[in-house]
Amino acid sequence: MQKSSVVRRPDLIKPYIPPPPVHQEDLPPDYLALLSLIFGLVSITAKYKIAAWAGLFALLASMANVKKSEMDLKQITCSVTFSTMGLFMIYFR
Repeated sequence: MQKSSVVRRPDLIKPYIPPPPVHQEDLPPDYLALLSLIFGLVSITAKYKIAAWAGLFALLASMANVKKSEMDLKQITCSVTFSTMGLFMIYFR
C-alpha cells in the first residue's frame, strides 16, 4: 500500500466567526400567522367556513414552524384569537 500524503494549507484556514444576532425589527414577518389573522377576520365578517378552517390550519402551521427567537407574543395571540373566534362565530352562533 502507498502512504497517503495529506496536503494541508494552513494559510487558507480561517477561524469561525459566528454571525451577528438579528434584532426583532429586522426579522421577516411570519406570513402564515398573518394569513391566519386575515382568514380569521374574513370568517368572522363574511361567515365563510372555509376561511375559518384555512385560518386554523395556517395558525397551526405557523405555530409548528415558529422559532423561539422569532416568537412574537402579540401576533400569535391575535392570530389564535381571531381564528378560534371565527370558528366559534360560525358554528355556535
